[in-house]
Amino acid sequence: MSMRTIIGGCVALIALAFATACASTSAPEAALEDAGAPVAKAPWPPAGSFPSIAPTQADKLVVVRAKADLATDNPYAEYWNNVPAYRVPVIPQLITAPQLLPEQTAVQQIDVQAVTDGKTIAWRLTWADATADGNVDTARFTDGVAMQFPLDPGAAPMMGHRETGKVQIVHWKALWQKDLDVGFQDVQDLHPNYWSDLYWFAEGKFPYPVPTAFKDPRSLQWFVANQAGNPLAVFSRTQPAEELIAEGFGTLTHQKDSVSRAKGVWANGTWSVVISRPIASTDPLDYQFQLGGAGQVSFAVWEGTHENVGGRKHWTNWVPFEVQP
Repeated sequence: MSMRTIIGGCVALIALAFATACASTSAPEAALEDAGAPVAKAPWPPAGSFPSIAPTQADKLVVVRAKADLATDNPYAEYWNNVPAYRVPVIPQLITAPQLLPEQTAVQQIDVQAVTDGKTIAWRLTWADATADGNVDTARFTDGVAMQFPLDPGAAPMMGHRETGKVQIVHWKALWQKDLDVGFQDVQDLHPNYWSDLYWFAEGKFPYPVPTAFKDPRSLQWFVANQAGNPLAVFSRTQPAEELIAEGFGTLTHQKDSVSRAKGVWANGTWSVVISRPIASTDPLDYQFQLGGAGQVSFAVWEGTHENVGGRKHWTNWVPFEVQP
C-alpha cells in the first residue's frame, strides 16, 4: 500500500511500511494489461509559433491607459506592442536563508509592461529562461514570478515587516500553469514505472489518477495535505497564481479569496507572464490602484533549473509606477 501527498500541483508518492507494502510486490503483467495504457498528455510547454512582441523601452514604469481586451490574459496580444517596457534589474536574495549566492544568479533582469482599460490592470512580465520548469520533485523546482505591493506605507520590500509593514503578493507558478495547460501532474507523470497494489476506497484501476479515482470521501484520508485544507494541495485549479499576505519573513499567508488572474507562456527561451487585477476590490487585504495615481511594486523571479525555491530567488527593491487617468 502507498500514500500520496500533493506538493503544489504535483503528487509525490510516499511508501508506507504496512504488512501489504507495495515495495515487496512486483506489477503482475495481467494487472498492467488490465489497467490499460497510460493516457499520454500533450507536450509542455505547448508548441506553436508566437508573434514577436517588440515594445519600445521606457525610462519609468507607467500603466498605460488604452483600448485592450484584457479578458484573455494573452501575453502575445497585439496591443502589447504599443505598451512601453520598463527594464528592472534583479539581484540575488542574500538576507535570509535559503540564500541565492551571487554565483548562482541565473536571471539578470525582468521587463515590465502594464496596461489598463479603466477597470483592470494587466502586467506583462518577461525574462530570459533557457528551460521551462513545470514540475517539482526531490531536488527539482518550478519556475515562477511574483509581484508585491505595499498595503502599509513604508513597508519593507523584503516581504514587508512586522506590525506596520503589511504587503500583498501575487505569485505565479509554472507548476500550476502546467496543471492548467495539460492536466494535473500526477505520480505517473513524473515516475511512469511506479506501482501500487491498492488505494483504499479509490475507484477505477491502476494508476488511480488524481482526482478522478479519489471521489469517495473515505479515499481522501490518505491525502493529508488536501484534507488539512492546504491551498497547495487542491486537485483542480482555475488560476496559476495565488494571492498572499506577509508582514516579514516567516509570515507568508494564503488569501482564500483571490481576484488575480494570470497566464504564462514559455517560447524561444523566454517566459512571458500576464498578471491581471481589478483597479479596486472590496477586500481590505487587496492592494487598491487609482486611475491617475501612483504606487510601488517589486518583483521576484525563480529559475527552477538553478534550484530556486522559497527565499532562494532573484528580487528587486520597490519600483515606483504611475497609472494614467
